Amino acid sequence: MDPPVTIADIAVKLFPLLFNLMGPIGVIPVFAALNQERDTQTRRAMAARATLLSLAALAIAVFLGAGVLGAWGISRSSLVLAGGLIVTLSALQPLFTKATPVTAAGKALSPRELAVSPLAFPTIVSPRAIGVLVIFVAFFPTLEAKMAVFGVAAAMLVLDALAMLAAGWFMAKIGMVPLLVLGAVFGVLQVALGVE
Repeated sequence: MDPPVTIADIAVKLFPLLFNLMGPIGVIPVFAALNQERDTQTRRAMAARATLLSLAALAIAVFLGAGVLGAWGISRSSLVLAGGLIVTLSALQPLFTKATPVTAAGKALSPRELAVSPLAFPTIVSPRAIGVLVIFVAFFPTLEAKMAVFGVAAAMLVLDALAMLAAGWFMAKIGMVPLLVLGAVFGVLQVALGVE
């Protein structure tokens, strides 16, 4: 019999997944590109709106998503397999897709619209991140575990919000290279977790 899974176990497994799926590595370049010519107040409002929308979406995924899977009668072994596939395939996706930079056409939208898409959805809250959260709470269905999963996701949003506030400075002073290296490192770790 396996030892019981603790809240710390859940957090240790979930944090690196969410860091790669919805963390600052992907948020910084998108936010910086969308806000190159915007004032500080607009950037802050956009970051706050995207963070709050993302928090609402994550709450829905964590507290309602597993119920949907449960109603469909999906087995735990299927959840483990699906989780491994989602994690592995999402880590491999950057190897097979070409990055599409934010264009001037995207900047024609209002900051309120940009906070929704592309910032909150799919940059911060991707379908892959939602899938991972739903699978975690379906596999660990107690309220305590759901709160832990939501807490880790909310902590990631705090990191994202801080990253958005510092995105302009980061891109101007440090640039993309560290983000690319970190993305590659976390991608390898994500593949390993997916296979695990």
